[in-house]
Amino acid sequence: MGARAAEMLAVEKKHPGYVAREDTLRHDTEGIIWEGRERTMKTRCGVLIAGLGIFLAAVTPARAVEYRLQVVSLWESALYPFAKTAELRDGASGPGLEQLETSLDQGAVPQAVTLGDRTLRWASEQVSHAYGTVRVLADIKPGGDGSQRWDEVRWEGQPGERSVWMVAPSGSGRPQQLYRVVLRGDGPARQFMPYVPVNGSRSAAVKYPLAFLWSYEERGLIWDRYVSRSLDLGEGLGAVVGENSNQTFPDQTYLIVQQGAQPATYKAVLLWRDPAYNFEAPGRPGYRRSH
Repeated sequence: MGARAAEMLAVEKKHPGYVAREDTLRHDTEGIIWEGRERTMKTRCGVLIAGLGIFLAAVTPARAVEYRLQVVSLWESALYPFAKTAELRDGASGPGLEQLETSLDQGAVPQAVTLGDRTLRWASEQVSHAYGTVRVLADIKPGGDGSQRWDEVRWEGQPGERSVWMVAPSGSGRPQQLYRVVLRGDGPARQFMPYVPVNGSRSAAVKYPLAFLWSYEERGLIWDRYVSRSLDLGEGLGAVVGENSNQTFPDQTYLIVQQGAQPATYKAVLLWRDPAYNFEAPGRPGYRRSH
């Protein structure tokens, strides 16, 4: 037995509680060390789990949402049996507009007042880029069969993105001027008369010369420089009307959807009339006169 062992034995004999206290102190110290290590491990695990969650959120795409757009073109005269005088003010809503929508849903609006030559289309890559939207390719179901009045398209997209759709004529048929629109986005159906924006004004329906739109679409600048500053998408749907300077051909319409967080159905009723110079003279079909 070494000197240190003999010395410890002597101490133990002389002070029996000394070694016990030393063991207790050692045990407590080891416990504190292990608790610290365990706490550190838990903290590191928590940080790793949180970091993993952030990483997965970044790489996992958001859940796609289904959207639907319904569009119909009518002669402007089809509006007046439904709309009250107050509902013809810009941005107005009311029961008459709701009744028009319901009648279209039920196929009660006569086929004779619908215009089947200006159909809903998806936009080209160039147009989608110019308006700062995602390009959507989806099947479009045309109206006109039986009681179906709406052209309809359904697609899945990401909330917060925009999509653009076009209503373009297939020829030079009458009427040529898009005079009013009824839009239903996130709120009630509202009636608008598209105007050229001035002095920073904003509306859910705006109008620009068609040649002007085409020019800036080619440069990819139409949204950033003009439309984003004038089109109000507060209710999720807006219309941009391209006024055709050649009034033997109809105007062209762009419908822009601001895709919301929930599945939604957006509706647009486009109301057309002949331009002022294009009214027929009484008793002389086919004759056109200028004012």
